[in-house]
Amino acid sequence: MRVTTSQAQRSQLDYIQGNLQRLVKAQDQAATGKRFSRGSEDPAATADVLRADGTLASYTQFARNGDLAIARASEEDRVLNNVQLITERARELASQQTGSNSDVATRLIAKAEVDQLIEAAIGLGNTRFNTGYLFGASREAEEPMANTPNAIPPYVTNPAALTNPKFEVAAGQLSTPNHNAHEIFSNSGVMVALRDLSNALGSNNTAGIAGAIPALDVASDDIGRLLGETGAKVNSYETIRTQMADARLDTRIRRSLLYDIDLSEAAANFAQAQTAYQAALSAASKVLNLNVLDYLR
Repeated sequence: MRVTTSQAQRSQLDYIQGNLQRLVKAQDQAATGKRFSRGSEDPAATADVLRADGTLASYTQFARNGDLAIARASEEDRVLNNVQLITERARELASQQTGSNSDVATRLIAKAEVDQLIEAAIGLGNTRFNTGYLFGASREAEEPMANTPNAIPPYVTNPAALTNPKFEVAAGQLSTPNHNAHEIFSNSGVMVALRDLSNALGSNNTAGIAGAIPALDVASDDIGRLLGETGAKVNSYETIRTQMADARLDTRIRRSLLYDIDLSEAAANFAQAQTAYQAALSAASKVLNLNVLDYLR
C-alpha cells in the first residue's frame, strides 16, 4: 500500500500527541499522587472511589453517633451509681431510726438528711448533657424533675409517654443509649420510698420507717438492673466502634488502591513517558524533514 507524505506526517503527529498526553498524565500523577484527575479517565475506578467516599462518610457519622451514645450512657452510669448510694444511705438511716436508741429528735435530724438526699436525687435527675437534660427524653429542653412530693408520680414532672432519643450507631442499627427520668426515678420506686421515709421520720412513725426499708431495697435492686443495662450498652457501643474503625481502615485502603499512586511508580511512569515522547519527537523530525529530493535519491 502506498503511503503518502501527508499520511506519514499525520501519523507522526498523532504519535507525538499520544505520547504527549501520556507524559502529561504521568506528570500529573507524579505531582498529585493520584491515578486520575478526571472521572472520564477511568469511569469504573471513579465509580468505586465515589462509593468508597460515601461509605467513609457513613462510617464517620456512625462514629460520631457512637461517641455520643457512649457519652450519654456513661453519664447515666455515673448518675445511677450516685442514686444507688442515695438509696443505701437512706436505708442506713431508716435502720438506725427503728432502734430503741432513736427518738423524735434523732428522727427529725434523720429526716433533714433524707430531705437532702431527695434534693440530691432531683439534681441527678436534672443532669444536663450538652444543651439539654439527659433524662428529659423528647423534651430535653425541660427539667424532668422538681421538688413536688405530692404529685403523681412524685418529683417527676415530665409526662411518662415520652420517646427516648435514638442514634444510628451502625447501618440500620438504632439504639437508645440512656433511660428517661420516669424509668429511673419513678418506675424504680426510689423517689416514693424516699418521700415515704421522710414523712415517716417527720411524723415519728416507726412502722412507716420500718416499711421504707424493703421499699428502698426494691428500688436499689431496680437501679442495679438499670446499671447492668447501661453497662451492657456501653460495652456494645465500644465493640461497634472498634469494628467500625477496622471497616473504615479497610475502606480507606481499598480507596487508596483505586485512587492513589505510589510515588516511585509515578516517577517511573513519568520517566518512561518522557523517554517515549522524546523518541517520538526524534522519529518525527526525520520523517517531517523528508522532501521530494529525498524520495528521488
